[in-house]
Amino acid sequence: MFNASTQVRFAVLVEGNLLKKWQVDAIQDLIDSGTADCIQIIENKGEESYKSIPLSLGYRFIERFTRNSGPLEVIDISTLFPEAKRIAVQAEKKGSSNYFPKQAIDTLKPLQLDFILRFGFGILKGDILSLPKYGIWSFHHGNPKEYRGGPAGFWEIYEKNPVTGAILQGIGEKLDQGVLLKEGFYQTIDHSYRANLHHVLEESKTWPTAIVRQIISQGSLSTSPIQSKAKIYKTPSNWQAFLFLVQVFKNKIKFHFESLFMAEKWNIGIVNQNIKEVIEGELAPIQWIKKAPRHEYYADPFALSKDLITMEVFSYKTNKASIQQLHVGKENSPEPLISKRTHLSYPYTITNEQKTYILPENYRNNVLSLYELENGEITNEVGILQGSWIDPTLFQHEGRWWLFCTPKASPKEKLSIFYSDKVEGPYKPHEQNPVLTDIRSARPGGTPFVKDGALFRPTQNCSKTYGGSIIIKRIEQLTPSLFKESLAKEILPASNSKYNKGLHTLSAFGNKILVDGKRYSFDIYNFKAQLSAKLNRKSS
Repeated sequence: MFNASTQVRFAVLVEGNLLKKWQVDAIQDLIDSGTADCIQIIENKGEESYKSIPLSLGYRFIERFTRNSGPLEVIDISTLFPEAKRIAVQAEKKGSSNYFPKQAIDTLKPLQLDFILRFGFGILKGDILSLPKYGIWSFHHGNPKEYRGGPAGFWEIYEKNPVTGAILQGIGEKLDQGVLLKEGFYQTIDHSYRANLHHVLEESKTWPTAIVRQIISQGSLSTSPIQSKAKIYKTPSNWQAFLFLVQVFKNKIKFHFESLFMAEKWNIGIVNQNIKEVIEGELAPIQWIKKAPRHEYYADPFALSKDLITMEVFSYKTNKASIQQLHVGKENSPEPLISKRTHLSYPYTITNEQKTYILPENYRNNVLSLYELENGEITNEVGILQGSWIDPTLFQHEGRWWLFCTPKASPKEKLSIFYSDKVEGPYKPHEQNPVLTDIRSARPGGTPFVKDGALFRPTQNCSKTYGGSIIIKRIEQLTPSLFKESLAKEILPASNSKYNKGLHTLSAFGNKILVDGKRYSFDIYNFKAQLSAKLNRKSS
């Protein structure tokens, strides 16, 4: 909880007493965080800004499945936020834009607002834009570089775009040319329009609070300009609505068929190439090590020594995995290393002060544990971070230990960072957590490395499929309060390989690289587990 002296002051623009639940949640999240005071509700007294746009019968049919449900539930706010004063303003209409009259500006100026959250008044121009210290903030649910207009979450499915974006922007004088405050990129849920729309609304509603925390911690607001010339989309015609329904129906059949009949089968391989070389060149040919027994697969390989690796061994029979080790170059089977009653995977390895550690994923245990390894045996176990975390990646950089991972609630989309002076912890959260929301590169996918003084990290691109490819990001800023990275390279699965459906680990193995690749095949145990899960969901 922040002190009152550090709280920011904000107002909300509304059309009337009705808001959607996700909008109410965004306001309440700001208040509950203790970082912001909602001191004014500004209601549009004039012409309704969001007049009912003529909708085709086809889209009306589609929309009825999303209307007034989940985050789109309509809530009367007349008795909510009692500490906020209310004022009605009749904006001056000029063309399609609204201007606040001088009298309203003079009334609002003494409030010394830090920002205004816009849920009404349509397109705004004039003095109101510069009245709050940090501007007027507005959501746009869609990637503005690809989609302007709406409806939100619809055209991504229609056009088979695997990614649905959203932004929180500070609006400017020109339409769609404001400043970017925060953005997120999510996997398009192409078999359900309602699920896709609900997901992006729910995931983005806490962004204003995240920006306020940034203002308080840094004393400023980091922004970048938005310049979009993307096509402006409108509500679909009857024919487009029909094609959309056909597409969703096909996607739903595909979704259920693949989950029942196409079990993932991963295998690990070695690339005779230094990991630093992949930045400027292509990935060399992969030598697959050993095919797993039936109903199992091998994944997430990491180096323990020059000829010893550790990996996840997953069994569809038990629906969980253990951590095992394998001597490379010998015709032997993996040997057990860490086994629990819960699922274990991603056995990330660390060497520090001549000690070797393994940090596996164990989200069902609700704690990240660091295992010390000596002479092939686990000698010590210490919990370093509470919570259910996915693919924990721990490395030392500029005098600190940095832990990158994603939460179980959003395992492919949200990256969190923790840091400590010691490998055993305690670990503190980064001020901007989650530092990244991007289905294409949030989830860690191997060992970070340094080339020519620059720090790189392998990540998983899960936009089209889980572990579809490796995206290497260049980390440009990494401090307890700042994080910035950029795209360096994408590494696709080897097209001429049997395991050409995915690639989600890239880890250093001396002067070589460890990888894993994916294929699909039918597995009766996967079929039974998936069918049982579907029937249980249906009955509940």
